[in-house]
Amino acid sequence: MEARRADPIRLIALRLRQDELRNLTRSPLISEAFRVTIEYHDGRFPNQVATLTRGHGTGAALKVVYDKPGKEVFFTYPVEHERFQELNAALRRLKFDSLDDQPDVPFFGVDLWLVERASGSFYHDVVLSPESARGFYRELILTIHRLLKPAVRTIVP
Repeated sequence: MEARRADPIRLIALRLRQDELRNLTRSPLISEAFRVTIEYHDGRFPNQVATLTRGHGTGAALKVVYDKPGKEVFFTYPVEHERFQELNAALRRLKFDSLDDQPDVPFFGVDLWLVERASGSFYHDVVLSPESARGFYRELILTIHRLLKPAVRTIVP
């Protein structure tokens, strides 16, 4: 199996004891999940993992975990059903489920985002860099900033 650009970024979530996103929706309690993992290349902020989950009802929650060695730092936020629906609609408009990784993103020297979505047995992910994102990738970043602001909020190291 070929190594993917997403693999090193995905390790951030595993290191922070966050289950792989594709496994979350195999639980009978979670029907959909969305995750943003941010790797800061220069350590100016702690890396972070934000996971949005929705059960079979209308409630959704966003858990943001920060990579602070020796400390467990996380925040949980309720997400209204309407906001969750708006995010799903935006992802459909952007054709997220068929979007490839952003082309020409270097492996080193830039911040990287791994954006993942899972529902049932479906899973898709996209790697991008906010510094050079254009087109659909830029729209995806703006959508996340607008609808899930706590997912991309930084904390001091």
